Amino acid sequence: MNRTVPQIPVTEAKALLDAARPGQRTLLDVRQDFEYAEGHLPGAVLIPLPELADRARELDPALPAVVYCRSGARSLAGANLLSGLGFRDVVSMQGGILAWDGAQATGPVDLGLAALLPAKNAQEMLERAWGMELALGDYYSALAGRAAEAEVATLFERLAGFEEKHRRTLTEIWKRLDGGDAKAFEARARAHAGSDILEGGIGAVDYLGQLGDPSNTAEALELAMAVEAQAMDLYLRRAKDETDVALRRPLLLLAEEEKAHLKVLGAFVDGRKRF
Repeated sequence: MNRTVPQIPVTEAKALLDAARPGQRTLLDVRQDFEYAEGHLPGAVLIPLPELADRARELDPALPAVVYCRSGARSLAGANLLSGLGFRDVVSMQGGILAWDGAQATGPVDLGLAALLPAKNAQEMLERAWGMELALGDYYSALAGRAAEAEVATLFERLAGFEEKHRRTLTEIWKRLDGGDAKAFEARARAHAGSDILEGGIGAVDYLGQLGDPSNTAEALELAMAVEAQAMDLYLRRAKDETDVALRRPLLLLAEEEKAHLKVLGAFVDGRKRF
């Protein structure tokens, strides 16, 4: 195989992804559908390697791209293919997802999108996002109340505060777009939180079923990272498919916020040297 595309270690790939704002870099997963469903990097676009030649037009050749697979072999082939098609800034992640030590999202390509897809305009999109932020904020508050360690309780209280701030930001965006009654907007948005849907479009019960009842610190922190990764994944994938700029902007803002929340969680765990 003619290895013309740079292969970069996971640490360098993470640095590239962390430095890029949402929408500024393509993250391409070239594994099969079932592999993607088992776990993928937040915001990753799925185009299985056997389909890439026919579907490369779905990607923006002007954007730099990081390609990954399970171990790095398929991603190198996929990155070389894109390079040959005129994509100018493409790299392959060495070691693939097996070497990735960080939060992942789960589920098939359309998982969670049902919560946001019905939105017909930016205002309705903001209502749905506000409702999911409220559900997650309430959930973090509940986790804080159950935490056995004071520092963990403080972390979850901080995360709940982030969600409250996020809701205020969404309300302000809605006011600039619509100029109507903010209380009426929030009342409609609260209705979207009534179905126990967390960010990422998945109910808390489903998360608990996947990860177990977070009755200890490790499980609670893993749950929080899973939720935030799923949220970032949802907003990035929804933004990628959105052609309306008024709808795309708040989605990218939401994705940036979830990325920041993941960093807070990661720094906290790193500081403890344990879950």
